Amino acid sequence: MIRCEGNSPEVPDRVYCEWAANYCEINQPDSSGPYSIIYRRIADSSGPVGGWTNVGPTCFRTDVPARSGEAAAELTDAMILDQFHRTDFALPTISIEPPDGRTLVNLPVYYELLWPDSGFEPGETDTTDIIGHEVRIRPTLDSVTYHFGDGASAGPTASLGGPYPHGDIRHEYTSAAQVAPHITVVYGGEVSVDGSSWSLIPGTATIDGPASPLDVLTSTSRLYDD
Repeated sequence: MIRCEGNSPEVPDRVYCEWAANYCEINQPDSSGPYSIIYRRIADSSGPVGGWTNVGPTCFRTDVPARSGEAAAELTDAMILDQFHRTDFALPTISIEPPDGRTLVNLPVYYELLWPDSGFEPGETDTTDIIGHEVRIRPTLDSVTYHFGDGASAGPTASLGGPYPHGDIRHEYTSAAQVAPHITVVYGGEVSVDGSSWSLIPGTATIDGPASPLDVLTSTSRLYDD
């Protein structure tokens, strides 16, 4: 069944979506699309017995099974590490208080890391197929660095920050400026092959989030005579 919303085991290719069409070539070396899910069910001479069972996702490959007596292709750590770096990691977005992209000189500004809906954030699982093995990759959070846009930064740290007044990632700007703070996340990862227990991936991936423009303003006090 092509992995597009609207398809089912009964009607496996009603919808052909761009996401499934492009996924395999981008994320799984030496394969082609569309990205699909394999379903199976038991049948006898009288017809199907029971419902469909989801076996797992797959891409189409040119590989052929090893001949009898020959060793099958081996899934290597290098393949897993390469797939880890192909993961669609979630881009770390930044929440800033005061809001609305404006603050004042010498006023504490609070920063918080927010995960978007798209991409895989720490704890979520990306499932792929590599030479016939179901490979699940689960990103972990190695560290976070907050770049304030004026040359200063906080981190690497494990803190996700937080809003006013209790957030622990804060910064004061000492002069008026237009800055563009952003967050850098270093992802680690864990892997499970064919349902095995999770093990550490020996590598990291560094992802920069988008910049958030911030105007740092000065305020002037004036006395008025009524």
